[in-house]
Amino acid sequence: MKNPKTTSVLVGLGLVLVLAYGYAQGNPYSTNSSTNTFINDTGQAVGGLHIQYGTRGCFVVSQNPANTFAVVQTTEGSDQVNLSSGTVAAGGSIQISVINWCEAPIRGIRKWWWTDGSGILVGQTHNACRNPDCTSP
Repeated sequence: MKNPKTTSVLVGLGLVLVLAYGYAQGNPYSTNSSTNTFINDTGQAVGGLHIQYGTRGCFVVSQNPANTFAVVQTTEGSDQVNLSSGTVAAGGSIQISVINWCEAPIRGIRKWWWTDGSGILVGQTHNACRNPDCTSP
C-alpha cells in the first residue's frame, strides 16, 4: 500500500485481532510477541531504528506513537526489523511491538541501534536490552 497511514492502521488492526484471538483461545501469544520501549539517548534526532531479534520469523510490527516511522521493513525468515522515514527527537522514545506469525518464540533482542534514516549508525550499537533503554511495559 502506498498510503503509510492506511498501512499502519491495518497493521495495528491486525495486531489487535491476533491478540484478541489468542486470548479467546486461552493462548495470549506471550512467547510469540515482544514489546519494548527504545529511548533516543544519542543527543540528536534520529531518522530510523534497526532491531535484531534472537529469533528468525515472520514479524508484524506496531509502533507507538503510530506512524513515527513511515517505512517498516521485515523479511520472512529474517531476524531483523528496519524502521525509517521518521523522526525520534533527542531524549524521545518509541515503543515497538512485534508478533511472530511463524509461531516461534521470540528470544529477546540481540542488538539494536538508531540510524539517520538511511541506515547509517547514529550513536552506538546496543547489545540486548538494558534499562532504561529497550524496556518492556
